[in-house]
Amino acid sequence: MSTQKRRVSIYLTPEAELLLARAVEDRGASMSGVVEAAITTHLGDKARNSELVLLSERMNKLARASERIADETTAQTETLALYILYYLCITPPLPDASRDAAEASGRKRFDRFIGQVSERLLGKESYTDDVLARIDLVRANSAPKLGVAS
Repeated sequence: MSTQKRRVSIYLTPEAELLLARAVEDRGASMSGVVEAAITTHLGDKARNSELVLLSERMNKLARASERIADETTAQTETLALYILYYLCITPPLPDASRDAAEASGRKRFDRFIGQVSERLLGKESYTDDVLARIDLVRANSAPKLGVAS
């Protein structure tokens, strides 16, 4: 690239011209020097690593993570809704005579269930991770083998 400078003519809005004039006064530089510095700063290699670019990349990563969380939450909600519907459809109503014993047993089972959920939430392992791992194993085992004669 040549070190000789080329003359370039540009059109500026009155607001941009005022900003340029202020920058020239404040810095004691020429108009072409201020414009060249601004172009180099905002369009050069250093601009790619600027805080704004880094912030934008981070925001994009967070947006993708948020979309993944929304998808997972939707899947979990649908799974729970289908289970509840299934449970309500197959469970016959209890006779009045055995309802109290069933409610007591249900409370104990519910307390145990809540304890297990608490342990999972406090621990590192997750039931959904286990299920997803099993699904991937099933997919891997059922995938057609290429190049193998049947």
